Amino acid sequence: MLLIAWLSFLIWIVLLFARGGFWRAEPAPALSDTTIHAVGNAEIARRGAWPALVAVVPARNEADVIGRAVGSLLKQDYAGAFYVIVVDDHSTNGTASVALAAARDLGLEDRLTVLTGEPLPPDWSGKVWAQSQGIGAIDSLGLPAEYLLLTDADIYHPADAATQLVARTILEDRDLVSLIVRLRCDSFWEKTLIPAFVCCIRLPG
Repeated sequence: MLLIAWLSFLIWIVLLFARGGFWRAEPAPALSDTTIHAVGNAEIARRGAWPALVAVVPARNEADVIGRAVGSLLKQDYAGAFYVIVVDDHSTNGTASVALAAARDLGLEDRLTVLTGEPLPPDWSGKVWAQSQGIGAIDSLGLPAEYLLLTDADIYHPADAATQLVARTILEDRDLVSLIVRLRCDSFWEKTLIPAFVCCIRLPG
């Protein structure tokens, strides 16, 4: 056990002092309104509108948070067509009802679809299977979708999140843009362990 403890201590020393301070990376700066307008004008000239976007949200027993998440998606100031698909992955606490209520309260029921998840097939993980079902339903629902936004049921999105992501994807000519959300740390153990978790997933390959 002592050997394991010393090995863990050595790993943390290497991470903190011998990796170039990668864990101190600053968030990507938001695109300016001028840049966004330029991107939008170019897209409108090219295709007549901003590209259509569909958000897919897998959810399992997320009744306490999904209303806020869905509401933040439906209230996006995105200038193109934007729809949200929630895949209810066998929840037992009314997750689907809360999501539908959030859309109803905003008068935006026509932009939200809630799907009931199918049984988990062999060799699939639950979240990825739910995402796959949401993506697979886009065509059958008749939704336009030039871009996909894959997000979780406990994420609150600022009003310009969709615009910023799509504009950055177009401007930088990227196939995929991935962001780490700001994680909420309240308790002692959250403040102790979550930064370490973020540090590990940011390790350069």
